[in-house]
Amino acid sequence: MAQTIPAGKELPNISVEPSEQKTSGGHLVAKALKAEGIDAIFTLCGGHIIDIYDGCIDEGIKIIDVRHEQVAAHAADGYARMTGKMGCAVVTAGPGTTNSVTGVANAFRAESPMLLIGGQSALSQHMMGGLQNLAHVDMMRPITKFATSVPTTERVADFIAMAARESFNGAYGPSYLEIPRDVLDLKIDPSKAVLPKPGEYRASTRSIGDPADIEKLADIIARAKKPCVLLGQQVWTCRGTDAAREFVEKLNVPAYMNGAGRGTLPPDHPLNFQLTRRDAFAEADVTIVVGTPFDFRLRYGKSLKSRTVVQIDMSYTTVGRNRDVNLGLVGDVGAILAAVTQAVSGRNESGAAGRNEWVKYLRAKEDEAVNARLPKLKSDANPIHPYRLAYEIDNFLTDNSIFVGDGGDVVTFAGNVVRPKGPGLWMDPGPLGTLGVGTGFAMAAKLTQPKREVVALFGDGSFAMTGFDMQTAIRFGLPYIAIVGNNMYMNQIRCGQIQKYGKERGDVGNYLGEVDFEKFADMLGIYGEAVREPGQIRPALERARASGTCAIVNVWLDPDAYAPGTENQTMYK
Repeated sequence: MAQTIPAGKELPNISVEPSEQKTSGGHLVAKALKAEGIDAIFTLCGGHIIDIYDGCIDEGIKIIDVRHEQVAAHAADGYARMTGKMGCAVVTAGPGTTNSVTGVANAFRAESPMLLIGGQSALSQHMMGGLQNLAHVDMMRPITKFATSVPTTERVADFIAMAARESFNGAYGPSYLEIPRDVLDLKIDPSKAVLPKPGEYRASTRSIGDPADIEKLADIIARAKKPCVLLGQQVWTCRGTDAAREFVEKLNVPAYMNGAGRGTLPPDHPLNFQLTRRDAFAEADVTIVVGTPFDFRLRYGKSLKSRTVVQIDMSYTTVGRNRDVNLGLVGDVGAILAAVTQAVSGRNESGAAGRNEWVKYLRAKEDEAVNARLPKLKSDANPIHPYRLAYEIDNFLTDNSIFVGDGGDVVTFAGNVVRPKGPGLWMDPGPLGTLGVGTGFAMAAKLTQPKREVVALFGDGSFAMTGFDMQTAIRFGLPYIAIVGNNMYMNQIRCGQIQKYGKERGDVGNYLGEVDFEKFADMLGIYGEAVREPGQIRPALERARASGTCAIVNVWLDPDAYAPGTENQTMYK
């Protein structure tokens, strides 16, 4: 019978049995995630992983439960990009883990530090055919920096710390941990758990590499008459924006930006160039590529025609891959740029000023390119030209707007027009070219940057892949504006098919049909609007902004307008 304590009396001194002091594997997971600074996980529930939820509640970690594991993985990727910390998705075994593969693969190519924790049937059922049992680790190894199974409850937190170290080793990337159910559920004496102390088990990554190479690059730049620099995603990854801007400004170097490097310089900066990259790479005497591999975006290095090519990257294995370089530096790209800027000082005081004519030459070419396409940007054609949509979005965005691009041809158009107003305000899939990232990215952006506006541009194909999880964003109070560029086709692929097989076979496998996406908003109880006239794009966007909720603006586009890169099929060259 339970003891009744009379009012006003003190509680008796009750001894606690050792079993009541024990902690489970799921709670150790939560403690380890908190030690990493993670304040939210993205998940879809499953019986193998529920003890992690119990631990997260105790540790004050927010649990964002989505409707598809791919969205959870993309959101964890987005969380990492926005915060600089490791993102985390937690999914169940079997199909829960396989549904997450695309998101992990995307993070792998985009060098995003996320952790996927997957369930597994109990160790006691090993090779017995347990529910949802698969060889998850074997599947994940090719697309992660680290993948393993956690063998004991005592080592749960230790393995999470290990995965985090690997995710931040060199160029960043995802890790995967499989935790069997009995390992998660088992309760142990906390004193037996290996629980690394926050801040005391990881080395600094802000290396500048060999100081002699800093001096070599300083000499190269001091002598250069026509240098240029490409600032890639790692400038943002390393939070090296200030160092990159100081490098460009003090040394008077024309700058081009791609991926998350966009926004390093504001749109109106005199050294910010966008449309003349081919000219610069062809005519510069020195080209410096920072934080971007020589992959298809640089035609595997063939785009770089300068006499001297320098590559700066976080990964040793990336430097010199696909193309020889005159000098390669490995380390924190922001720290390297800062060190080079300091080293150049005093070597050639007239060098920076002597580049004014080079800058003026590129600016004249840039202005010429901008003016040449201006009629399309302001086109009143109906159906709406994709350039007009991109132009309206660019003018709609504020200094407080995060832009998310999720699509094929429509985002290719936007990439040449939309200019983020500052660093960290641009998100795209990255080099894997994954469709469906936008919903997870948008939620993560709003979760981590609640005071910023989030505007996501989708193709009609990509929106349909994961758009239903907009309902998740509504549940958790994470509003964003979804703009659907609706041309009824997977147009980036359609263009190539027509070129290769003719118009009569060009629509096979890529026609999506006429879908009124704004009606989806009615079902969710949010703002939705269809736009068929170019003059109505901006008013519709303003109404979406004023709604204060998630909103869907369905913009009908000309299905026979293709981005220049799509027409030239540059992604395959």
